[in-house]
Amino acid sequence: MALATQDTGRSRARLAALPGPGHLSTRIEIVENPITGHDARLGAEVEEAVERALHDENLGLVQVRFRVCQDESDGLRFICKVENPPRVEGDGNPPPWRWWSPLLETAEGFRESLEEGLTIRRQRLAMVTTRG
Repeated sequence: MALATQDTGRSRARLAALPGPGHLSTRIEIVENPITGHDARLGAEVEEAVERALHDENLGLVQVRFRVCQDESDGLRFICKVENPPRVEGDGNPPPWRWWSPLLETAEGFRESLEEGLTIRRQRLAMVTTRG
């Protein structure tokens, strides 16, 4: 696995994970992560959580965007959007997927929320497979 990074003012897409042998079906692009400008450790933890959770999910290309919501009383909170870019139906790729996180404060909460979203996706895919 290889990581490509740039400075904390992320505005250009970058690859967070390149597929390795046996993992040719998911490519993750961290398009934006302003969390790193506020808390570098948290920013790195959520990027790692995305890579680990999505690595074996057969999603094709996914784009990941984080947004920071900072409030004087609540401190740093963030949301995340994970989605496949638009593509042609029936092109042999898995069905497109889009997921928005709730407003979160911790990497652990993010991991749990993302896993819950993936569980729902797997259940829906299983239902479609059994119908087809």
